[in-house]
Amino acid sequence: MIRSLLAGAALALALPTAATALTFPDHFDPIGTPVQSFKTSAGRTIHFTDTGEAGWTPMLFIGGVGTSARAPELVAFLDSLRRQLKVRIIAVERNGLGDTAYDPAWTFGDYTQEVGQILDKLGVDRFALVAISGGGSYAGHIAAAMPDRIASWHMLAAIAAAPSTSPICTADAQGLAAGLADQVAQPRVFWAMPPEGVASKVPGFIDRAADEGARAFFIAGQRGDGRGVAREYRSFCAAPAPVSAFPAPAYFYYGEADPLVPPSQGEYWASKVAAKVTFRRYPGEGHDVQYRHWDQLLLDVAGHGDQTLVCARGRAKLVKGLVDPAKLASGDTLGVCAWQTPSRNPHDAGK
Repeated sequence: MIRSLLAGAALALALPTAATALTFPDHFDPIGTPVQSFKTSAGRTIHFTDTGEAGWTPMLFIGGVGTSARAPELVAFLDSLRRQLKVRIIAVERNGLGDTAYDPAWTFGDYTQEVGQILDKLGVDRFALVAISGGGSYAGHIAAAMPDRIASWHMLAAIAAAPSTSPICTADAQGLAAGLADQVAQPRVFWAMPPEGVASKVPGFIDRAADEGARAFFIAGQRGDGRGVAREYRSFCAAPAPVSAFPAPAYFYYGEADPLVPPSQGEYWASKVAAKVTFRRYPGEGHDVQYRHWDQLLLDVAGHGDQTLVCARGRAKLVKGLVDPAKLASGDTLGVCAWQTPSRNPHDAGK
């Protein structure tokens, strides 16, 4: 009897009172942007994602090497800022990655046509072109093929071309794919990142990156097929895209200490722009500037390119013009103040 009374009292304490009544949702919370499929005029089925907000600024996002149409989820840690700035993200999947089948004859020209058809299907005329890392070579071909449709061009640690002496250029395609097999078969290895960088600041980033690797190489049953990513690496050995006198404003973001894609690659792209170029350089920073400065990228896409986001004395603010990171006051940093907060997930920090 006493046990029943105690159980009843506990239940009464657990139930919400009138002052704390539950509000039930009339819609579901998103758990990721869905992948959509589209059959091109050539009969090829490709896949893409679109956050889909009508009337917002469209951004064509091209992820790094070996990424799928879900690559924009890797920058969703600033999705609340994206929504405030009203930026819509579209990503078109590449050959042999994610849900999209591998075609050995597929080219940059095929990709530009596929992107154009997706944009037409979505009713998007003008858009911001954004690429990170290995997506740079694809973005160059988009910039060359449809410059009049691009409102602004943004390259974050994005490659122009690999040196002809690079091992990826001297290896044959089959040998390169075989050499990548073990890495591709282990998404955590493929996405290994230094623990002191972005991985130490964004809770869950390492796990989300590993999920992206699993999607890119396993989701369609390809079981770690490395041909798509090997072909991407080899494509860097071709001459850079024939961009000339690009007519829209361009923004470039490169780490001065990046051993993979140094600022000289961005300088090449900048030399092909006839309009205003804003070159954001980050002393002492490496290849993860592509994520570390995504906040600034969103602001630039949304029309705030003449300002720089700074966290000063614990408060984020926009400062007119370019800001030299070396001249920031002690304790101040670039970007949102969240970058000053250690990760809440010890696993992400490699502990």
